[in-house]
Amino acid sequence: MRIFLTALVFLCTVLGMAQSSQTGYIITKDGKRYNEIKILNPDYADSYERLHVEFAPAGLGHYIYPKDIAVYGTDQGYRYISAILDLYGNEHEVFLKELIRDNEVSLYKYEDRNGTKYYTINRKSGKYEVIEDNGEEFRNSLRKAAANCSVIDKLDKLPMKMTDNSLLSLYESYTNCSMNNYPGIKWGVAINAGYSFFNFDDEARFEIPDRAYAMPGVFIDIPIDRRISFRPEIYYFYTKTKSTTKNSITEDYDFTYFRHSLVVPLMLRYRFSNVNGKTIPYIEMGATFDFKLAGEMYRTENNYGRFDRLKQSGAIMNVGPEFGAGIEHTLKNDMILYAGARGAYYFSATSSDKKEHRSNVSVNIGIGF
Repeated sequence: MRIFLTALVFLCTVLGMAQSSQTGYIITKDGKRYNEIKILNPDYADSYERLHVEFAPAGLGHYIYPKDIAVYGTDQGYRYISAILDLYGNEHEVFLKELIRDNEVSLYKYEDRNGTKYYTINRKSGKYEVIEDNGEEFRNSLRKAAANCSVIDKLDKLPMKMTDNSLLSLYESYTNCSMNNYPGIKWGVAINAGYSFFNFDDEARFEIPDRAYAMPGVFIDIPIDRRISFRPEIYYFYTKTKSTTKNSITEDYDFTYFRHSLVVPLMLRYRFSNVNGKTIPYIEMGATFDFKLAGEMYRTENNYGRFDRLKQSGAIMNVGPEFGAGIEHTLKNDMILYAGARGAYYFSATSSDKKEHRSNVSVNIGIGF
């Protein structure tokens, strides 16, 4: 136990150090770039006002302000630029976090104690303009990037909220000419079919065969953001298995198990909605619950020619992890075809005479409306 706690403390310390500093770069006003700069306040709240570095290039201090440099960031992460903004009636030079930068669209973020504001560059004046709630200037730049898009009318009806997720979702949707980021709430029917692999405590002396199964069910898919959705499901499950060999030592003749239950997976699904086209890959994971409706397990013993059935109680609820991957394909009338593979492991969550262990490997097919 002490070794485990020591390892846990060490891991938390390492992760904390990794989050508290990052190696990046800075670019000065005259265009000189300095690499291998250790940034001590990576992407924190004060990143918009100043940069804190461990060792600064000549002429710069440990705290670097927007007037000192033009850009700082990391190669595979964030990027901040120096900009002059009209804030609260006065001009201030600050750092803006760059969210989008291409030939047609620009999006920057500024955050202080009074809240968060988003800016875009006016192509005519070259100045930074705050994006208001209607965001017409920003949406116009998106429309130019989506010239000849077949779903432009649908895109123009999408809501715009002043959040990173909403603005980036709109940008992806316009530039990809796709509604993949806005699946909406879907409900539907599904079937989960595969194989169950059984194991029962103290019953290793029996050869308990695996069993194929098919579970019909229903689901609802609730988007959380443009990538992640919450997907509760419910299936009807039935299985029956029986040992196939006699144990000559104990004279137990066989072991039988059957179960009717409702299986309730609660899944979080990550959709790669930035992929163009009607087919989107996804990965998913969550917890699954098996609630017993009926069933039993029992041993049949051969006592000098008399066969006695010894009934044993099974768990009312089994629980375990479930994970999977697959694709979503958009059909006509906005219907979605889901096809994927899953794995699940169940163990007894309530008291029983024999602890049950069941592993399922399956394919999962569904239609969403």
